[in-house]
Amino acid sequence: MSKCSERTSDPVLIDVNDMTNHNIDFDYCENNKNVVLNSQNLSSIGRFLSVTTTVKNVCPNKQIAIGLRLYETSGGSKIIKGHKMFAIQHDRDCCTDITLSNIHFVLPEEIAETEDKSNICSRRTFVLETTSHYIDLNNINQSV
Repeated sequence: MSKCSERTSDPVLIDVNDMTNHNIDFDYCENNKNVVLNSQNLSSIGRFLSVTTTVKNVCPNKQIAIGLRLYETSGGSKIIKGHKMFAIQHDRDCCTDITLSNIHFVLPEEIAETEDKSNICSRRTFVLETTSHYIDLNNINQSV
């Protein structure tokens, strides 16, 4: 029996609570208070990348497969950090450009290819590869 079919009903719980509580009491008849809090460390830091891309001259009623791969570069190497895939089409009368927007990649610092994974101020460099192609080729004029 595969591990995937050996499911349990218990969910996996991950506590991401990074809040610090500060108790502040107002005395009877006190309506104004100034509070100075201790220094706090940043937690759950990372980068958020939002991508918009346009596929040019898409034929009507034809499905297009689109793929995006995001790599982080470090020391001449490319390390995969995420990928997205879409199937799109349109039903206009002629070929048209299709724009995809709000394609998001979440990049926590803890997976950064840097020495200091707790420092949001460090430089990170990424390469985004895109590809697209028709999924069905019926009725598309092709020149060889």
